[in-house]
Amino acid sequence: MTHPTKQTVLFPELLSKPATVVFDQSQMTSDGGALLLKAVDEKLGLTCRLASSLADPREPGKVRHSLCDMLRQRIFGICCGYGDTNDVARIGADPMHKLLLDRDPIDGCDLASQPTLSRFENDRRRVDLYRLGEALAETVIKSHRRRLGGRKCKLVTLDLDPTDDPVHGQQQLSLFNGHYDSWCYLPMLAFATFNDESDQHLLAAVLRPGTAHPKIGTASLLKRLIPAIKKAFPFAVVRVRLDGGFACPEVLDYLDGQSIEYLVGMGKNSVLQEMAASDVALAAECFAIAGKTVPVYGEQWYAAQTWDRERRVIHKAEVVDLPGRKPRNNLRFVVTNMGRTPREVYDIYRRRGDSENRIKELKGELDLGRLSCHGFWANQLRLLLSAAAFVLMQSLRLRLARVGLAAAQVQTLRLRLLKIGGRVTRSVRRYVIHLAAAHPWAHQWQQAARAWGAAVP
Repeated sequence: MTHPTKQTVLFPELLSKPATVVFDQSQMTSDGGALLLKAVDEKLGLTCRLASSLADPREPGKVRHSLCDMLRQRIFGICCGYGDTNDVARIGADPMHKLLLDRDPIDGCDLASQPTLSRFENDRRRVDLYRLGEALAETVIKSHRRRLGGRKCKLVTLDLDPTDDPVHGQQQLSLFNGHYDSWCYLPMLAFATFNDESDQHLLAAVLRPGTAHPKIGTASLLKRLIPAIKKAFPFAVVRVRLDGGFACPEVLDYLDGQSIEYLVGMGKNSVLQEMAASDVALAAECFAIAGKTVPVYGEQWYAAQTWDRERRVIHKAEVVDLPGRKPRNNLRFVVTNMGRTPREVYDIYRRRGDSENRIKELKGELDLGRLSCHGFWANQLRLLLSAAAFVLMQSLRLRLARVGLAAAQVQTLRLRLLKIGGRVTRSVRRYVIHLAAAHPWAHQWQQAARAWGAAVP
């Protein structure tokens, strides 16, 4: 067991009396509120389901840390702000993190070390990671089916979005991308929105090489997610929104055969620009008269050379006047099978930009970018661990509307509900977690605990 250092730090003149600081409280924790994570995980069954999808090649008699324990250690650690194996290893003796793994917080063995966690990450096979991704999506979809019921859900909107993940080493398949001007990976993230809710729930995260075209892996990911969504919500309309670059034959042909709605961004070309020329001129005329941007919408039937049929393409033409820049034409195209007006179609399509906020949370607050293993598949596992942590945090805030945290960012949830100083004690009958009485959001924590099944004394 790791023992706390007892070296004394003295500030002799900082306050009215000398101040002495000693790190000597072995039963103290800085993550006293993290018991909420275990409550959420128990309701979802997330870590157990993920662990069941992994094969364990180790000899059972020599196993000290189970796969489920190591998954929980990493996922709970990411939720609490410990994104790397080096970070998690530093809290191996933390009583709260022991308790989260069902270990005795006082006498239980420490959590897995950094070398053990590194072996765990690097021993995963491709088939393990495929099953892990399936288990993640399955758990999220089932949780929302329980929440919404089969008939209450009328619409499921699926958004796929690639994002750059810069690297700073020699990771396998990290390549230089000229568009992002960096060596990077290009993971693909899938989000689902239910009915008209504002939050987009993460379903999948697939790591891809740094120069991967947007279409790489898209059709296969859609083939995994759409049938699962249809099975869980048989009475719901399924709608797919994709950014520019996805309008390739294999993706569009698959979407056409699924009896679903789709909106896919398209790049400009000379044929489409010629078709929309009159609306571009009209938008410029409206801008000259009104002195502000006036969007003009239109549509046409169009077939690219690689398509086997014509498809409806709507467009929005406008003149954008940004401060400090000359006014310029802004022409956008979206291919769709929806029968609504061009303006309605584009309004639905542009809402997909909300997924960027979820990606910012993943990158900035749940260490999506900590893909520092050398092996590609080890980094895919890290991507899925961050995704699983995000699923826990999103699920946590689903029940916090009455607490005023339904729209809170991950960092806010962590600060108010997880990062609480406390002391863990043990008696014959129970564990007692003593939290700081001066915690500013103690009432919110108590309400959150009740929302996730805590009994009221």
